[in-house]
Amino acid sequence: MPTEWSREQLLVTFNLYCRIPFAKTKANNPSVIEVANVIGRSPAAVAMKLGNFGSFDPALKARGITGLTRASKADRAIWDEFHTNWETLAVESEAASETLLGDTRMNQEAVPQAGKKPRRRPVAVERVISGATEVTREVRVRLYQRFFHDTVLASYNCACCVCGNPIVEVLSAAHIIGWSQREDLRVNPRNGLCLCALHHTAFDSGLWAVDASYAILVSQIVRKYLPNPVVEFCFIQYEGQLLRLPDKFWPEKEYFADHREHKFQMLR
Repeated sequence: MPTEWSREQLLVTFNLYCRIPFAKTKANNPSVIEVANVIGRSPAAVAMKLGNFGSFDPALKARGITGLTRASKADRAIWDEFHTNWETLAVESEAASETLLGDTRMNQEAVPQAGKKPRRRPVAVERVISGATEVTREVRVRLYQRFFHDTVLASYNCACCVCGNPIVEVLSAAHIIGWSQREDLRVNPRNGLCLCALHHTAFDSGLWAVDASYAILVSQIVRKYLPNPVVEFCFIQYEGQLLRLPDKFWPEKEYFADHREHKFQMLR
């Protein structure tokens, strides 16, 4: 078995790192075993590589989790490349994973999907990265959306970061700064929140926001409906509480500041 990891192996393994909670980066995890089988590595080696990636993650360090301490220069290079160019690396890693794993992608355990999972045709990496046709653009958008959705939900352990709702059928990955506002942030998981349908719609409508200390703010518009037990239960009780932060990829405070400035309907 080769000692040096190829770029494709590192991409697929980092893609898995994004898709599962760090607590599940173990050699006996079915998703780890599946990736190990397709890239020609042992589950223990894949689990160790996931631990190496974890050693770079400031969100884990803030929680007192250090990951492993023998990461290679190649591990650091992949980590840095993702964090400076999420769009390109998300597509490249998604396409590589889909090509290798096909219809048996590892997201069943990491991020449960509502309803029956559609069958997918493996996508050639080079075609997705370099092509310019309308079909290629559609494929890129699909890979963007899937990577962002799965990474954000896995980071928040598939629970709404406001109310803790764990029903995957009503959860989605919300953008703090919208898809159309900043192309460079469309795939960045630090621009994402796992939200239930109610709190996602309300966030996009500016009915609540997050301050510089990650505390939840509630709009004056919501208060117009008081007294009302539903409004109290769905919004008012969370005012001032801290957002449930993810295990990985903590949201950027500057993105919340942008949302407060451009979306939050505080004074209306």
